[in-house]
Amino acid sequence: MRKMNVRQGKRYTFATHINDMLLPREEAEIIEAFYVIIEPGKYTHSHAHDDTEQLYYVISGRGKAVFTFSDGRDEQFEMLPEDVVHVPRNTEHQIFCTGDEALTYLCVDGFPLGKPADEPTWDHHYKAVMKQQEEG
Repeated sequence: MRKMNVRQGKRYTFATHINDMLLPREEAEIIEAFYVIIEPGKYTHSHAHDDTEQLYYVISGRGKAVFTFSDGRDEQFEMLPEDVVHVPRNTEHQIFCTGDEALTYLCVDGFPLGKPADEPTWDHHYKAVMKQQEEG
């Protein structure tokens, strides 16, 4: 068991947003959890996870979620405080902050097929994402 505070997680800064780690994948059996901060006018890069499904709980701010599902369907909707958003595996997704204050949400990743062997820690994942973004 572990108690976590959103202000005490290790910070991972991307060009578009910030993830404050709460429960690293290496400290749990099949999940990880982090606090996401997207400043006004910013957004996450569009991406999909083949190994992870995600659950977001919106804490503050306003945003927009844009999805392209594996069957080709597109969907978008507003994200508001107390909303819960499920992102299935293999779903292209991008989150935008549309308000005047930062959009913040708790993200819990679940690994239904097991944690990725090539990214056993969040440090490994962060380095892989940064390399991918540099290569464009």
